[in-house]
Amino acid sequence: MGSVMTSAYVTTVGADRTIKLPPDMPVGATVAVIAVPTSVLEVDAEARRARFAATLAAIREASKPGAPHANISDAELTALVEKARKAKA
Repeated sequence: MGSVMTSAYVTTVGADRTIKLPPDMPVGATVAVIAVPTSVLEVDAEARRARFAATLAAIREASKPGAPHANISDAELTALVEKARKAKA
């Protein structure tokens, strides 16, 4: 059984209770509307900004002249990257 890929759009309900979609969305297309609590989006955005700031600080610290360098193999680095990708945010 194959899967069907479809586009996803994020938009906001307007004061007149309408939503805006791109002009290439055909009239009469079937769409799904899922309400996402604003608080969830704000918490996610705050958490993303905090992770980005922490990562940026670590990169800056590691980039300073005289900073110690880790001597790890390519395989160890690949394993760390895979572990980070699978980690829950």
